[in-house]
Amino acid sequence: MLKFMRKSVKSIFIKALLVLLIASFAVWGIGDVFSGRTAVANVATIGQIEISSDEFKAELGREVTKLQQSLGAEFTRDQAIAMGIGSMLMSRLVNSAILDAGAADMNLYVSQTAILNEIRNNNSFFNDAGVFDSRIFNQLLSNNGLSEDRYVRYIRQGLERDQMLSAIYSGAVPPKSLTDALYTFEAEKRVLDVLRINHVQIKNVPTPSTAELMTHHENNSQNFMAPRYKGLTAVVLDAADIAKTIDVTDADLQTAYDERADAYITPETRVLKQILVRDEAKAQEAAKLLDAGKSLTDVATQVGANPAMMDIGTMNRNDASALSAAIGDGAFTASKGGHTVPLKSPLGWHVIVVEDIIAGSIKPLADVKDVLTTDVKMTKALDQLFELSNQLEDLLGGGMTFEEAAVELGVTLAREIAVDAQGLTPAGTPSTLPFVADLLKEAARLQEGGESILAENGENTAFFVVRVDSVQAPALRPFDTVKALVAQAWSNSKRTEMAADIAKTAQTRLQAGEDLNGVAKSLGFSAFTTLPFTRSGQGLQQGAIPAEVIKKAFGLPQGSVVEAPGTGAHTVARVNSIAKATEGTADPLYTAVTEQAVNAMQNDLAQQMGEALQVRFPVRINQSALNDIY
Repeated sequence: MLKFMRKSVKSIFIKALLVLLIASFAVWGIGDVFSGRTAVANVATIGQIEISSDEFKAELGREVTKLQQSLGAEFTRDQAIAMGIGSMLMSRLVNSAILDAGAADMNLYVSQTAILNEIRNNNSFFNDAGVFDSRIFNQLLSNNGLSEDRYVRYIRQGLERDQMLSAIYSGAVPPKSLTDALYTFEAEKRVLDVLRINHVQIKNVPTPSTAELMTHHENNSQNFMAPRYKGLTAVVLDAADIAKTIDVTDADLQTAYDERADAYITPETRVLKQILVRDEAKAQEAAKLLDAGKSLTDVATQVGANPAMMDIGTMNRNDASALSAAIGDGAFTASKGGHTVPLKSPLGWHVIVVEDIIAGSIKPLADVKDVLTTDVKMTKALDQLFELSNQLEDLLGGGMTFEEAAVELGVTLAREIAVDAQGLTPAGTPSTLPFVADLLKEAARLQEGGESILAENGENTAFFVVRVDSVQAPALRPFDTVKALVAQAWSNSKRTEMAADIAKTAQTRLQAGEDLNGVAKSLGFSAFTTLPFTRSGQGLQQGAIPAEVIKKAFGLPQGSVVEAPGTGAHTVARVNSIAKATEGTADPLYTAVTEQAVNAMQNDLAQQMGEALQVRFPVRINQSALNDIY
C-alpha cells in the first residue's frame, strides 16, 4: 500500500506479513487452486472470508497508481502484471485475510477511540505545525481512491491483526548469551595500515608493439565484436501522417465538443468545515448551538470536538461523496453559511458547515478549439488507419510484395541497410526507422527473408509489417578500425598486471616488518592509517577499502598483511590493532543487535502462526476469475 497506509499499522504486523508473503506460495497446495467460476466471482476464499473480483481490481488499480508515481504516468496496468504485481497483490490480500480470519476467530475487538487515535497520530496527516490536519487526511484518501469507510476498516483490521501478533511476540526474548555473542562479533574494531596502488598512477607502462596489440585483439575478441546487424524494410501506416491530410469542419468540432462536455466543466466546489464528535447527542447539541449563532470554534470547544478535525477543505461533490455519501449529499444540499443535520460515519457524528460556495464554470468551444481540432483529426485518422491496415493485409495476403503494397496504398517504404538490436547503425548513429523499437521487436523473431504479420506500435497509433532483407552475424571488428580501443585496453590490462605485482611486493615487505610509509614512498604511492572500524565498515569513509580487504582483515591476527584487487586499484593492508568490544549494553550497537535477534525470533513465530492459520482456514484461489482480470 501507499506510504501513509503503511504507517497506519504497527511495524510488527508489517514484518509478519512479509514473512507470510515469502512463505505463502510454498504453503498453498496445488489442490487449493480451483478453476470453476463462483456465483459472486470471488478471486479467493480463505475459510469464510471472500476476496471479490471488484476488491482485487480496486487494489490492483491502487498498486498501478503507486507505481506510476515513481515510474511515470506512461506505466501501464499490463506492465505491472508482467512484473508479477498481480501475484504479489494476491499473496498480500490472502495473507491479510488469513490474519483477519484468525483475529475474528479469537473475537478480538478494537474500539472506535483506538481507531481515531491511530489516525490522528499518523504523521502522514500532519501539517507543517506537526499536528493532525483533516484537509491533508481527506486529500490523501481522495488521491488514493479510498473512502473514509474503507480506510477506517483498513485501520481496524490492522489493529486487530496487531493485537493477535503482539500476543505471540511477547515471548520473543533472545537469551543474553546470544545477544552478548552477537554484540562481541559485531562490535569488534580494527585499525589498518593501508597502501593503495592506483592503476592510473602507474606511469612506466611500456609501449606495445603492433604484434602485441594484434595478439590482444585476437585473445580478447569478445571485447571488440560488432553486433548482429539486420537490413530491414517496413510498410508503416501511421495515424499521425494520416491526420495531416484530414480537414475538420465546424460541425465536426461542435459534435466533438458536445461529446466531451463533461471534460470542459469545472464543478462547483465548497469550502467545508465540521464538528466531529463521538455521539449523536453531542452532534445535535452542536447543530443547535450553530443555529443560535455561536461560532464554529466556540461550538467545537463547548461540545468537546477536536479542533484539528474541523477543516475538511475545498471539495467538489464527488470528492466529498468519496469520503462518505452522507457527507457529500448533506454538504451540497446546505446553503452557504448553513450546516447539515448530524451525519454518521465510521469516524463518528459530523455536522458539516458550508463556509463558501465557488460556482462552477464551462470552457467555451473557442477556448478549446485548437486542442479539439487535433483530437478530431487523430480520431478520424485512427478510423482510416484501421481501414488501411485491413487493405494492407489483403494486399499482402493476395501475393503483393512490400514494394507493390506500398505503391498501392500511397505510402513510402521505410528502409535501413543495417541496424543492431539497440537501434544503432554500424556508424553508431540511431536508426531513422519509424517506431524502431517496435520494428526491431518483430524483426528479432525473423530470419533472413522473413516477413512479420501485421503488428501495432506501442502507442497503438500505427500498424506495420517488417521484412528482414539481410543478416550480418556478429563478427570481430577489423583490427585497423579498433586499433585505438585495443591499445587502451592493452594498457589498462598491463597496468592491472603491474599493480598486482607491486601489491605482492608491498605485502612481502610489510610482512617482514618494514615501515608502511617507507614502503609506500619507495614504490611511489601514498599510505594512510584508518580510524577504528567494525566489520560492517562503520567508521570507514565510504569506499575507502574494498570489502574483500575488510573481510580478510577481520579473519586474521594483529600484524597480518592482506592484499586484494579492487575497482581501479589494488589494496594492501596490515592489521595495526584489534579492539575488542567493551561498552556492552550501554552501546547503541548492543541495542541494534538485540533488535535484530528479536526480529528474527518474531519472524519465525509469525511464520509458524501463518502456517497454522492456513491449515485452519484453507486458501482457495479462483484462477478462472483471475484470468478474467489479467
